[in-house]
Amino acid sequence: MAGQEDQEPAASVGLEVSQVVELPRPRTPDGQETARMYAVLTVTVRRPGAAHAPPAATVRGPAAGPAATDAAGAAGPRLAEVLLIDHSSSMVMPPSRLTAARAAAVSALARIPDGSLFALVAGGDRTAMIYPRRPGLAVAHAESRAAAEAALHDCTPGGGTAMGTWLERARQLFRELPAAADGGWVRHALLLTDGKNEPGYETRAELQERVERCARAFACDVVGIGDAWETDELLLIARTLGGRTRAVADLTRLPDELASLTGRAADRDVTGLRLRLHHRAGVRPHSFEQVHPTRVALRPDRVDLSGVETGAGGPVQEYDLGPCGEETRAYLLCVGAPYDPAQLGKQLLLTEVELATEGPAAARLPDPQPVLMRWTDDADLYSRLDPQVAHYRQEEELHRTFEEACAELKLGRRAAAETLLGAAWRLASEAGDTAMQDHLRRLVRVRDSAGGAVELRDRIAKFDVEAARIQSSTTVLPGPRPPGPRPPGAAR
Repeated sequence: MAGQEDQEPAASVGLEVSQVVELPRPRTPDGQETARMYAVLTVTVRRPGAAHAPPAATVRGPAAGPAATDAAGAAGPRLAEVLLIDHSSSMVMPPSRLTAARAAAVSALARIPDGSLFALVAGGDRTAMIYPRRPGLAVAHAESRAAAEAALHDCTPGGGTAMGTWLERARQLFRELPAAADGGWVRHALLLTDGKNEPGYETRAELQERVERCARAFACDVVGIGDAWETDELLLIARTLGGRTRAVADLTRLPDELASLTGRAADRDVTGLRLRLHHRAGVRPHSFEQVHPTRVALRPDRVDLSGVETGAGGPVQEYDLGPCGEETRAYLLCVGAPYDPAQLGKQLLLTEVELATEGPAAARLPDPQPVLMRWTDDADLYSRLDPQVAHYRQEEELHRTFEEACAELKLGRRAAAETLLGAAWRLASEAGDTAMQDHLRRLVRVRDSAGGAVELRDRIAKFDVEAARIQSSTTVLPGPRPPGPRPPGAAR
């Protein structure tokens, strides 16, 4: 069998650093750090020819094992999917809600590749296995999908809502996965709910504790239907578990939404990617967050302080990027640098950004990229803001402004809410966030798009407000850089 070095890389990974390198020289007598360096790190995963590749031959039949291999015998990560479907009492009010949820679950099942593992779980104030009946994961093939669909219609809803217990059940199921030497497992859960947690069954603190226990164990996308769900709960689950949140008003769209999210999980077969930040001696890491496609504050999985202890360097922080598909992710790094008068005007390395793989993943990786800096007294240089840094800080301001508008609406302060929503419209327009603009149009009539003059609609549905809150938690990529030479001092 050919060794990994002979395999064609499953993906090509790109890395770019976008920043303005100049920082203002500290003016304090002791030269204490007064400025912070911001840089956007963009990771792009591409799989050349993936869309045109022939479908993989899979192992079928009730006794089939979970791994599927292609004709060449090469194997990669396998999908393990757990569908967490709300079966609380509210799902039958009206009955069309449960009917749509079941149809959506069937559509999601159809997107789980043959040979993958899956389970269907009914969620209420406690959980119950829909399929398979005993706790465990079933192998996906035509017969098991048909059996799971039949089991869906035999499951009777009832009880309250405690979503943390649903996630705990998923964690237990994923923990039972068999060992895989062929690339491991892509662990993904899809949670569908029409309600919010009830304190008598699970408090917010209990939910948060259970969600945090599931962090890094699997990814989870969350879908809310109806208008009784709690936005902060859905966002807590999705952000902590590296997923996305969707609000679906039209139940006829629900099957396509769940099928799309499940198909996206199945396509995220590039695993083992890790991002390392090698900081030089004296550099102080302030923050590192994902800013696209969603905003998530990140904590390193590993921190190596050996360089700090020996005086040879700064800390090395390592982040697991989780399973990736054909996609682009962006991260905002903020670090502070020590000032040395002898370094005025010199270009210095602050941080080296490296992508690495862990395990048998085969990917063509880029060269490490530097985050640089140069102290200067030239205000024309240090006052500039890199376009990508500016874009994501603008998206952050959009989110903050919209949240403030929602708070004013809740208090009945329509004039203040109208002003803030006008500012949100202007920010969304400048950022090119057309999806957010579509949501804002359900709340306001736009009088002057460029100036951000809007008028609150007479009637605003709760669903439209909360769906817009969910949308504001996502971001769009910056538009193309205008043609022409890059400004001096800008690095990528």
